[in-house]
Amino acid sequence: MKLGLPPGHGLSDFVVSSTELLPKMDGEPFITDIQFEALQAGVSLGSNVLISAPTSTGKTLIGWWTIASAIAAGGRAVYLVSHRALAKQKFEEAQHLFLRGPLSGDRAAIVCATGDAVEDASGRRTNAPMTATILVATYEKFLGCLSVGGPPRDLTDVSFVCDEVQLVGDPHRGQNVELLLTLMRRSGWRQLVGLSAVMSEKDAESFASWLGLRLVRNVSREKALHIECRAPDNIHSISVAPGAVGEIQRERRRAERGTNRIVAELIRSTGAATVIVFCMKVDDTYNLCAEWHRGKSELVALSLPPSLELSDNLRDALTRKCAFHNAELSEAERLWVEEQISAGQVDVVYATTTLAAGVNFPLGSAVFAAWKRWNFDRKRHETIGKSEFQNMAGRVGRMGQAAAQGLVIMCADGAAAAAEAEQLMDLESQEELGTGITPQDFGTLTLQLFAGKLCSSRQDAFDIVASTLSAAREQSRNVAGIAHWQDDLNRQIDRLVGTGCLIESMSGVVVTAFGIAVARSGMKPETALFFIENLARHAVGLSELLAKADGSGSEDDLLFILAHSAISSPEFNLAGGKATRSVHWRISQPNLATNSYARRLSARLWDQPWMGNVPAANGALLLAEWAAGKSRRDVEAAVSGVRLGNIENLARDAAWILTGISEIISDITSPTLADESKPAALRGNNPAIQAARRLARSLRRQATRIANGLPSDILWMTNLDLPGGQRRLARQQMLSLRFQGLVRPHELMDGSPAADGKRRLGLAGELDPTLANQVRDAARRWKASEREYFQRIHVRRAAKAICEPIISALYVARGTQLEDAFAAAMVSISVECEPLDRVGKQAHPDFLIKIKQYQSIVVEVKSKANDTDLVALNSATEVLAASELIGLKDNFCVTVCSPGVEPSVPSLIESCRRLCVVNVSDLAEAFLRIKEGSLTREGLYNWLTTPGVAAKEDLPHPN
Repeated sequence: MKLGLPPGHGLSDFVVSSTELLPKMDGEPFITDIQFEALQAGVSLGSNVLISAPTSTGKTLIGWWTIASAIAAGGRAVYLVSHRALAKQKFEEAQHLFLRGPLSGDRAAIVCATGDAVEDASGRRTNAPMTATILVATYEKFLGCLSVGGPPRDLTDVSFVCDEVQLVGDPHRGQNVELLLTLMRRSGWRQLVGLSAVMSEKDAESFASWLGLRLVRNVSREKALHIECRAPDNIHSISVAPGAVGEIQRERRRAERGTNRIVAELIRSTGAATVIVFCMKVDDTYNLCAEWHRGKSELVALSLPPSLELSDNLRDALTRKCAFHNAELSEAERLWVEEQISAGQVDVVYATTTLAAGVNFPLGSAVFAAWKRWNFDRKRHETIGKSEFQNMAGRVGRMGQAAAQGLVIMCADGAAAAAEAEQLMDLESQEELGTGITPQDFGTLTLQLFAGKLCSSRQDAFDIVASTLSAAREQSRNVAGIAHWQDDLNRQIDRLVGTGCLIESMSGVVVTAFGIAVARSGMKPETALFFIENLARHAVGLSELLAKADGSGSEDDLLFILAHSAISSPEFNLAGGKATRSVHWRISQPNLATNSYARRLSARLWDQPWMGNVPAANGALLLAEWAAGKSRRDVEAAVSGVRLGNIENLARDAAWILTGISEIISDITSPTLADESKPAALRGNNPAIQAARRLARSLRRQATRIANGLPSDILWMTNLDLPGGQRRLARQQMLSLRFQGLVRPHELMDGSPAADGKRRLGLAGELDPTLANQVRDAARRWKASEREYFQRIHVRRAAKAICEPIISALYVARGTQLEDAFAAAMVSISVECEPLDRVGKQAHPDFLIKIKQYQSIVVEVKSKANDTDLVALNSATEVLAASELIGLKDNFCVTVCSPGVEPSVPSLIESCRRLCVVNVSDLAEAFLRIKEGSLTREGLYNWLTTPGVAAKEDLPHPN
C-alpha cells in the first residue's frame, strides 16, 4: 500500500475530492501498489496500459480513473466487461460515481448495453448507445454496436476500459472479443486500459505488444491468502502475503474433509466472514445447502421487498442465514442473495461460478466442494483451469473486506489428486492464454468484416484475419504459419455467397442488404433463412392470429408458434456451424410434457413432427405460459424439474432471436429495396410477402412479451418510473394489478376509493398504501414524464442541428399548431408535404407526404390537450377511412399522436395492412437523426410504412 500520490498523477480535482474514487487514510490518499504504478504510467493522463495484477488489488478503481479522465477531457468512455450481471453492476456504479458530479444528472449520458437490452440510466430503451458519455457493455454487445454499418474510422475521442481481457483466449467467446479488439485497433482510440488478474507474464507482454500498450504488472497481493488442500493423511498448504509468495508446505496430519463440517469449522473460527462453498454442479448447491440447514431453527425473520418472489427452498435457507447461488435462480433472486451477503445476513453461500465473475463481496473464506468438472464430450471429470481457480479463490481476502487473511480449503482423495491440487495452488504461475479465433469461427467473423465495409475482396479479409492476435500466436508456434487459414476463409465466403449475404463479381465481394441485416442481428444466416422461408409459407395464417378490435385472433398461440420456431432454429443446432445457444437439460431431457398448444397448433408448427423436438416443444410451452402471465409456480410445473432461472435464460435467447428476425424482416421487405436485393422467398408483393411485413413489429412485441413474461395489455407498465429504490414494478405486481382489473392507464391512475382499494389489493398494500399511491401517481405522469425526458434530450441535440424551434413546436403544440409543426418538420428534411384538410374538405386527412420517388403516405395528426389523455384506437385508425374518401385506399397511412397513443393500440393495429402509428417523441427522434445524418430518407420511409407502432427502438441503426 502507498500513502500519497506520485508526482504528475493527472487525477482531476473531482477524483481527488471523492473518497469513493480515491481512498484516504488520515486525509491522505491511500492506494495499492498497482494503483500507484498505474498512475506513474500515466493512466490518468491518457496513456495506453495493460494492468496485470491479482484479484484484490484494486484494478476496478484504475478503470474508473480512466473513465473520469475521459469525461474531464470532454470525450466519451466505454467500459467493457465479460458478463451481463457484471455490466449491470458497473452500470449502477457509474451512476453512483458520476451522475451527480460531472454528468450533472443527465441520465441519458450513461447507457448499459447487454444482450437483454440497451438502456440509459432512466431505464429507457435506446438504439444509439454510441452517443452516450459512458457506455457499459458486454464485449459481444459492443461488437454488434461497433461493427455493422461500417465501424467509425476514428474513435480517438473514446477511452476504453477492457476488463477481464484474458477473455480473448476463451474457447467459446474469445473470437468475438478478439474481433472487437481488432476493429478497435484499426479505428484507434483516445486511450485503452486493459485489466486482467490471470494473465501470465509472457501472454501479457504479447497482448500489450499487439495493441501497443505499456505493460504494468505486479504479482503481489495486497491482502494475505492461505490455501490448503486436505488429503486423507496430509495437509498441503501455501501462504501468499503482500510482497511475498510462499512455497508449498506439506504436513502429515489429518483434518476434517467433509464439506459442511469444514464450513462449521470456519464459522466457529473467530472473525470469519461469509463462507462461500464452490460447487461444480448446480444440484450440489441445493443439496449441500439443504444438508447444512436441515434441523436448524429459523435465525432471522425475512423482510422481503414487495417486488420480490423467492422460491420456497431459498426462503427457508435465508431464514437460517444460508443461501445458494446459481444460474437457475431468477435474476431477482440472485441479486437479493448478493445483497444479503453484502449486508452480512448470510453465514454460508453455496455457489457455482456465477458468484465468481468479478463481483466483490465480504467473503472471509472459501471451500471447494469439488474442483473437477464433468466433461460431457469426453465423458470424464477434468480439473478446472488454473485461471478459473485463481479467480474463484480470489473472491476471498479482497480489498475492503474485514478479514485480515483470506482462507481457501480444498480436498483431495489421495496423493495423485493432491499433486494436481498443488498445481492449482501455485499462484506464481498462470496457465497459457487459449486461442480466441480459429478457422471454425470464420463464419461470423467473415460476415462482420464485409458488413462493416472493412474489406472488399477475399485477400482483404485474409489480411485482416492475419492481423489478429491469434494469427500472430499461430505464426509464432507453427512453421507453416497461417497459410492454411486461407482455405477455411474461402469456404466461409462461399457459404455466405450461397446464403445470399455476399455477392462476388469480377470487381470484388460486396455485402447485400440481407447480409447487413443478418450481421447486425448477430445470428447465423441460416437462422434468418429458416424464418424467411417459413414466413413466406405461413405468414398469411400467422397474421390471422394477430389481435383484432373485434376480439378475434390469439396472440398467445402466435407467441407459442414463434417461440417454437426460435428454439427449432439453427441457433440451437449445427446448421451453419456450431450452435450459438442451448436449451438447458432440465427443459430438454425430461419426457415430452403435456402440451395443449402444440396439439392444437400442430399443423402450423414449422418443425415437424413437433413431438420429435422435445427441447422446442417443452421450451415453447414454458415461454407461452410465462408470457401469458401464469404464476411462477404454474409455469415451473408445466415441465417437471424446471426452475425460473432456466425459463428466464431461455426467454432471453428466444427474445434475442425474435427481435433480430423482426429487424431483418423489416429491413428486407422495405418498399425502398429492389427485388433483386431481397432473398428469393420474399421477392414480389404477393399476400404472403405483405403478411410477413405485417408481422415484423409483432415479432418484436412478442419478443418483449417473452423477455418480460407479460401479456400485451400490460407491457406498458414496464415503463412506469417509481420513486425510491424500486424503479420498476415487478412482474408479479403487474400481473396482480391486471387481476384486479387495472389494465389501462386511466384505470391505474383513477383516484376513486374503489380504484384505491384495487391498487392496494394488487400491491399487497392493505396496511401501507405507499406503493399503491406511487403507482397511481406514476401512471398519471407516465407519458408526461417520458415526453419531458425526451424533450430535454431532443432540444439539446436540436440546438446543435440548428432546428430547435421545430423540435420545441412538435412537443408543445396541439391541434392545428401541431399540424403546422409537422409540416415544418417535413419541409425541413426535404419531404414534400401537401395539406389536404383545407376549407371545404370535410373529413379529409391532414397531409399527403412524398418521400423521394416512393408512393405517397397519407398522414393524420391527432393530439390531446392534456398530457394524461392518450389517442384511442378509433382516432388512431380514422385515417384509413379518410384515405379511402379521397381515393387513396391503397396508400400507406400514418397517424401522428401527441402526447401518445393508448397502450392497447399496438397489438390491435398490427393486423391493419397499411397503418402505422407514431408518437410525436419518436417522430422527433427520427427527424433529428435525419438532420444529424444518421438516418436516410429511405430509412424513414421504411420505418413509417411498416405496419404497427413505430418506435425509437426500431429506427434503422445509425451508421
